[in-house]
Amino acid sequence: MCGGQAETGLSDILPRARVEYWDDPGNAGQNSGPSPRQILRIALNLKFLVDKTVPITYDVDEVICEHSPILNAKVISLAFDACGGDLEDSLSQRKYQSVLIFCLLRVYSWYCSLAESELHNVELYNLRATATQQLCKLIIARKENTDLNYLFMEMLLRRYSINENDVDLNPISALELALDMHCTMIIGSCGYQRCLKWLWRGWIVQNEYNPETFILSDTVASVEFKKHFTPDRIRSPIYQNWLQIIFSIIYLMLYTKIVNSKDSENVAPLDNWELLFCFFTTGYVADEASKLYHVGWNYLGFWNVYNDTMYTVISLSIVLRIVSVSPALNIHQAQYWDMISYRTLSCAAPLVWSRLLLNLESERFVGALLVVMKHMMKESVIFFFLLILILIGFLQGFLGLDSSDGRREITGPILSNLVITVLGGGGFDLYENFAPPYAAILYYSYHFIVSVILLNILVALYSTAYQNVTQNSTDEYLTLMAQKTLRYIRAPDERVYVPPFNLIELALSPILWRLSRSRAKLLSHYVLIILYFPILAWIAVKEVREAKRVTYNRLKKLPDDANEIDVAWDLTDGFVEDESLPFSETTEGGIKATNKKNQLALKLQREAEQLDPKFPVPKTWFKKVRSAAQPVKEGFQTGLGWTSYGLYKKLNDEHKETSQKVDELTKMVKDLTDLVSELKNNRG
Repeated sequence: MCGGQAETGLSDILPRARVEYWDDPGNAGQNSGPSPRQILRIALNLKFLVDKTVPITYDVDEVICEHSPILNAKVISLAFDACGGDLEDSLSQRKYQSVLIFCLLRVYSWYCSLAESELHNVELYNLRATATQQLCKLIIARKENTDLNYLFMEMLLRRYSINENDVDLNPISALELALDMHCTMIIGSCGYQRCLKWLWRGWIVQNEYNPETFILSDTVASVEFKKHFTPDRIRSPIYQNWLQIIFSIIYLMLYTKIVNSKDSENVAPLDNWELLFCFFTTGYVADEASKLYHVGWNYLGFWNVYNDTMYTVISLSIVLRIVSVSPALNIHQAQYWDMISYRTLSCAAPLVWSRLLLNLESERFVGALLVVMKHMMKESVIFFFLLILILIGFLQGFLGLDSSDGRREITGPILSNLVITVLGGGGFDLYENFAPPYAAILYYSYHFIVSVILLNILVALYSTAYQNVTQNSTDEYLTLMAQKTLRYIRAPDERVYVPPFNLIELALSPILWRLSRSRAKLLSHYVLIILYFPILAWIAVKEVREAKRVTYNRLKKLPDDANEIDVAWDLTDGFVEDESLPFSETTEGGIKATNKKNQLALKLQREAEQLDPKFPVPKTWFKKVRSAAQPVKEGFQTGLGWTSYGLYKKLNDEHKETSQKVDELTKMVKDLTDLVSELKNNRG
């Protein structure tokens, strides 16, 4: 179940500590993982399975629907069998089946490549790619209900390498691969989202001994305050995100204070607010520069360019402000530089306020808005490409008309008028006395193409982008959140100094370099405790309360994320905090209070139902409900679908009855034959 309410065996629950995970025999045998060549063979087997399962172009709804007759239970079992391994050894099977999702994603990429290169079969290859995604989704759902530990640690989070074209590719996990290829069906699956949720909370962390694997944090079920009061918890994406939001709001408040504080023509010296604003800005600029240095040009994206533009404008205003208060001689007065500084800073206001969208993208409304904007920006590339081509063509025509008499006189006004026409301005006056009638004809044509054709194309592109996103808005938002989570996971930092605290790390670097590794780590540990003391105290209190619920779930043999929501239809779910001991490091009070609440709820419900002996429904009612429901599960198991399973069952029952009668008749004939033979022998 998506909410994690279904009961599982104790072995299916994630271990409490990272050491326990590697000591588990079920995981110790998988440390090596399949080789790249073995992974390639598994991927080829899966491609053969998909090719045979989807030989023609079916209706896509028949493939992706729940309990599909095409991707049925037999196909899922064959997908597991395609991984090979010793059928008598469960460890061998688990070792090779751990790459199942990864291999299916590689097969998906192959089908996407085939769809681009073989356009005559594009529909078939796209359908097979969709079937591959759906098969991944079904496998994730099956493993989520049977082996959550194995699904998270081995199938989704472990990094594998495949050999393609005799080259071993860089290791990557199925979780990252699905995100990189924008597989929204897989990203939107329940098991994938639960794995992301555990990563987001910091319940699963990267293994410091093996960077290709992840392990469960040993703080998940610990009720010790000191285990949660540590800077290591700041590594969790959820807390880094909160800190960034807090600092962004403070930065916005400082910006507003400084922009609105100018009330005199005189040049005032730098005050504390401006110094603090400079500190924040320098920290952000240093962080952007550090990421660009370590990641390279691949780091550049829309929001990175957006932030860099904003920081450039603000940095320029800060430099001008410093110049205005410096004693150095310059050609202009201090008031001039001060005025230019404030004007430059004011121009950054739209960028500073819009920057909040990046930090608030975890909210569903803002996240969906950003997804729509992103797709619209992509679609606008087509419009601007067409616009630039047409603009260059007409510009060259007007320049030719201008130089036809051997002189160029109005080149600047022509260019300005052509650009303004795109924005709804422009005018025909410029062309009345300019190379008649050729210039007027050209401009009328240009104005018609831009205002009637191109702008309508832009509206149509935006409408299509908006419609495509809103139809799949949930999966697109979940994809955005997955990207946000993996931004923190893919670039882990041993010591997290959230900007502008990175300047403190920079100042400490000369000292840390001179110390031994253990002493440097200890010094940084205490510095981070001082910096994050308020937030660490809040984190510790919050996580201790959560750990009590996790401990209760493990006692009940439930997943760690169970009982987070107390639903109305389940009288025994939820967890009750012991309000008398909110900061206690024991779990007995909460467990007793929860058990007492559950027993009381069941007792009251039972007594209310027994007030009227005629109230309860008969037991046969439940049997009738089951018989009235469509045989969806049975149709999925057989591959016939629930619509045809009734006819199949009827024919199968009649066949069994006929076979039974034939067997009875055969037995009677045989008995009669034996009796006749016995009589003949007696006469003889």
